[in-house]
Amino acid sequence: MQTRNDSRYKQDLKEEEALWNKTAKVELTKMPPDYKSYKETDPYKIYRNKYVMKMLQNINRGDRILELGCYNGWFTLEMARKNANVDAHDISTEAIKIARKYYEKCKKREKFKGSTSYFVTDLNFPIFPENSYNIIVIRNVLHHLINLEDLFRNLNNALKRGGKILVDDAIPSGKLEALTSGALLFLLPTDIPYKDKLKRIFKKGQILKRTQGLMDACGASPFEGISGDKSINYLRKNYKILQFTPFASFVGTISAHLRLTGSFKYPLLKILNFLDIILTKARILNGTGYYLEAVKSS
Repeated sequence: MQTRNDSRYKQDLKEEEALWNKTAKVELTKMPPDYKSYKETDPYKIYRNKYVMKMLQNINRGDRILELGCYNGWFTLEMARKNANVDAHDISTEAIKIARKYYEKCKKREKFKGSTSYFVTDLNFPIFPENSYNIIVIRNVLHHLINLEDLFRNLNNALKRGGKILVDDAIPSGKLEALTSGALLFLLPTDIPYKDKLKRIFKKGQILKRTQGLMDACGASPFEGISGDKSINYLRKNYKILQFTPFASFVGTISAHLRLTGSFKYPLLKILNFLDIILTKARILNGTGYYLEAVKSS
């Protein structure tokens, strides 16, 4: 395993931060870092919002919360609006700046009682205060981390006995998920012209592996998908699982690439999501994401 002093690790971490710095700034030109905006985007309108709601249902007034991978703070802010007190961590300095500025603006205007504290943190080598939190929230960051053993040791020490851990994270796509997604991507109008789709089918190399790479965003960042689904094993080992729900076996990939007008797009995506849910619940497909609720029992 790489250490924090490895030159390659330092370079990868620098590139990872630069990517999310840029992403956060570009995203800010399109919409504010607010749940009201995110729930109107395609992924949340079609399949992701139900898991945001599930997480928020666990958040209560006065909760002390540790959040990993807070990005630009939109979910952090929503927890503060529920009068929770959140310590939020992310690698991106620009995302944290955006989060702090928007939080201060909303706090002044809305007068909610919750609070947020933001920290720029390398989550591969964190140090959290012991026995301090009754809830830990982790959204879309575990599959980017390489030092899961130390991370979960820190999380276990930071979480109070009986405290909850809430996770929304990625699962590497399997062959059946790739086959289903690949077939739909070929048949439906997407951001790839049909003539190029035909070329890709006959391109040298395994088409399923290439589709899996597309679904898993391989190469999107130095740490994208680096730990795969290992986090699930650590969660099962360290906590009592209350709920584990895989989701988005193919609908996430399709919604990202589909090119149709709104009057056709959303009804089609809702039908596809319905089929996705049925096939995933029947365990025919395994999902490319999971939602988990667990509790610390010792």
